[in-house]
Amino acid sequence: MNIIKCEILQEYKIFDSIYSAEVKVEQGAFPNEVGISLATNRLNSLVSYYVLSGKDRLFRLFYHSRHDSPFIELTFNYDQQLLIPTSFKKLLLFIDKSCLIESLALIRYLTTKSFNCYVYFMTEMDREDNKSLYFQDILGEQFSKISFSNDKINQILHSQEIGTRLFLLGKWSIVEDIEKVAKVIGFTDEEIDIHGVGEKIDHIFCAKCYQFSIKPDPLHDETTCSHCQIKLDVSNHFSKRLNAYLGYIHV
Repeated sequence: MNIIKCEILQEYKIFDSIYSAEVKVEQGAFPNEVGISLATNRLNSLVSYYVLSGKDRLFRLFYHSRHDSPFIELTFNYDQQLLIPTSFKKLLLFIDKSCLIESLALIRYLTTKSFNCYVYFMTEMDREDNKSLYFQDILGEQFSKISFSNDKINQILHSQEIGTRLFLLGKWSIVEDIEKVAKVIGFTDEEIDIHGVGEKIDHIFCAKCYQFSIKPDPLHDETTCSHCQIKLDVSNHFSKRLNAYLGYIHV
């Protein structure tokens, strides 16, 4: 386990129960300039971070609830880091409202760079709220609050120029729907970066009836098609075109 110990230099409340802190790393090191970690002294307490000064080991953190101790210990998982693309003409970020903590550090980090980026914050709230106002204050005309719909996403993506890259941050069901719309329009795998959160539901494509079923536990290599009821061997091959694992007829 990679443990990072930080001294909290200054902490303040942003809105609701969301806090931000400027910290100095006393022990260990963050794997990237921006990313996601967990507070070791709080169960499932997500913390996002971005670098303020690598030379001085200064970072800014975002998390839920005030931290009582002058120190905070964090751990991270390399597989869950936000991998920010560096080669693009324009970057569009679609952020689901459920990923507030993850998005705060990411957006703040991007404002420190000379990136041509635009942020779409997906929420069903029609009225202005403190979260969208916070983003609006930071990003100005580079920010829009939208309600999620395939028609709206289609309209936004169709108007983009060649060289635009997408970064999708949200629940798996939402980011996968946006990915499908983007690919129909013509975006390639290399132009779409996905960071899904929560439980991901994988599917199996039946070789007999060509329908989709929910993939069982990873330890099980056999299942029954929920449509034609035939027994299937679950392949390790994942089809990006179908967005599913292939299920072959069991012999």
